[in-house]
Amino acid sequence: MPFRSKDTLQAWLAEFAATGVTGGGASAYVADQEPVDGVDGGLVIFPLANATTSVYLAPVAVGEPDWRVTFEAQPEVTELSPDAVYDLCREITQAADLCAFLQRKSVEHVARLAADAED
Repeated sequence: MPFRSKDTLQAWLAEFAATGVTGGGASAYVADQEPVDGVDGGLVIFPLANATTSVYLAPVAVGEPDWRVTFEAQPEVTELSPDAVYDLCREITQAADLCAFLQRKSVEHVARLAADAED
């Protein structure tokens, strides 16, 4: 699907960052991936400054506009001060906001494709 191309996703990340929503998720980036069966994976990495776990955003399945945030297993225990926990909460909120934004953009894109196909 075209909405999973690296160029499209980078444009959407730039658009999201420009909104300034909860910091804009400025540290997120599109991962370099080899297309599987000619389809881009659509993997967006969201580094967390306040945790050692990896977080990424990805479409649920090929052809589906739904996205999910995935938290990988953490390699070690994380101990944080109250202020650092608040910072982590802000980061997770940014990841959720970005995931919702990517899902909205994907739904809009799929709707445009369907409308164009009807014309």
